[in-house]
Amino acid sequence: MAKEGISDSSTSKVWDEAKPDQIEDLSLEDLLERKLTGTLNGVDTGLEFDSGLFHDVISIVERILIKMALKKTNNVQVVAAQFLGINRNTLRKKIKDLKIKIP
Repeated sequence: MAKEGISDSSTSKVWDEAKPDQIEDLSLEDLLERKLTGTLNGVDTGLEFDSGLFHDVISIVERILIKMALKKTNNVQVVAAQFLGINRNTLRKKIKDLKIKIP
């Protein structure tokens, strides 16, 4: 990783060459890596600060996955937890911690 940001030429090449209708064909990993690369380019890694970046990204992904699982299972938490491969109590704690509203 470069000090100014991530500079993986293969990832940039994949994204830069992708036309809007081809973005759907990119893998989730490619899409996330590209989006995070763009976000991190402005971050100076030489500064000493606790950004909490890892926690922030994990929380965002968890929130999206949990919301989608709940929607797919009509808000049945037991089924959503099974779908996600986590314990029902873990799901309930994450719903609370991530402040996910359940209708």
